[in-house]
Amino acid sequence: MGFFSCGGTRNHAVLLTATLILTISIFLLAILYSSVGHAGASGYLAAMALVGLAPDEMKPTALVLNIFVGCIGAFRFAKAG
Repeated sequence: MGFFSCGGTRNHAVLLTATLILTISIFLLAILYSSVGHAGASGYLAAMALVGLAPDEMKPTALVLNIFVGCIGAFRFAKAG
């Protein structure tokens, strides 16, 4: 069972802190990976694993983030000419 699906055994402050850490790390990973032309799925998976997200939740989340960041990169590349 993952950190976010542990059914109330953690207090609200710990959950909020983990969510904030995950959000910031995914944002930074997206910036770093996209700066070299990648979408960053491996980084998103690592960040989610570090906060204890369940693998069944990690896979589709990383896929959506990867597609989103990849589309932004493709759009910016096409726009630049």
